[in-house]
Amino acid sequence: MKIPLSFVIISVEIFLQHSGRGQACLAPSAHTTTVIMLNELQELGLSKEEAKVYLALLEIQSGPASIVARRAAVPRVNCYYILDQLVKKGLVSTYMQHKVKTFSAENPKKFVYQYEEKLRQAKYLLPELMAVTSTSAFRPKIHFYEGLEGIKSIYEEMLESHDELMGYTDLGALIELLPTDYLKEYNRKKVRNKQKTRIISPYSKEGFNYVKNFYPPDYNSELNETLFVNPEEFKFENEIAIYGNKIAIISLNPDELIGVLIESSVIARTQQTIFDLAWLGATSFVAR
Repeated sequence: MKIPLSFVIISVEIFLQHSGRGQACLAPSAHTTTVIMLNELQELGLSKEEAKVYLALLEIQSGPASIVARRAAVPRVNCYYILDQLVKKGLVSTYMQHKVKTFSAENPKKFVYQYEEKLRQAKYLLPELMAVTSTSAFRPKIHFYEGLEGIKSIYEEMLESHDELMGYTDLGALIELLPTDYLKEYNRKKVRNKQKTRIISPYSKEGFNYVKNFYPPDYNSELNETLFVNPEEFKFENEIAIYGNKIAIISLNPDELIGVLIESSVIARTQQTIFDLAWLGATSFVAR
């Protein structure tokens, strides 16, 4: 079971409070407190049975497996296996007392120490993992998105790029698809990021006024270029956006809200070349 490191310290602190080894904590009843601690132990990576045995061992401090099993209300045979698992996890230690194997719970702060060590190891390994990612062999990635929120996710991803954004869309259809407030905020962020945009779109009255209605009034006009083409000859039912090493394909049809994001330097370079060719050619078809 993988536990997000960002939640571990908080869970441990709460557990320490309830276990009595940290700061005092008010609880409505002993039963409620026990249930809470069992749930928190499971959030920290223990199974339900491991949590019961560990908590029982904390309460009695130490004892043979038979006593631990009785306290935890688990079968004795199972208790031996569970205790061995807890020993392997460093949460329980053993020693011999009167020729009987006795188990003792480690301090609950051991959870904090273990996850701090894992966090340290992760931070140490991260630069090497990132280096592997950036230098690995060509492996294009394709992501699929569905619904309006999925499409918004693609647009938000575009904002993270500092490369020129170029592509084909129908600005009139885009206005009908996305909420007004969202489009205004999206373009405000794009202008703030100084992201240059070149777009080819079929002409429509709404599309022609897109910049006027959805861009900040004081934006730098050099950041946006739009060529409008004859909508009778050139009809776009989806948007294709090219930026950096990515190509986004977004349906503008409200009955088919899907999007595809392709991450490939090879494909992106080819699409950029095709767009530049289309941009040059579009000047011959600009709508009058």
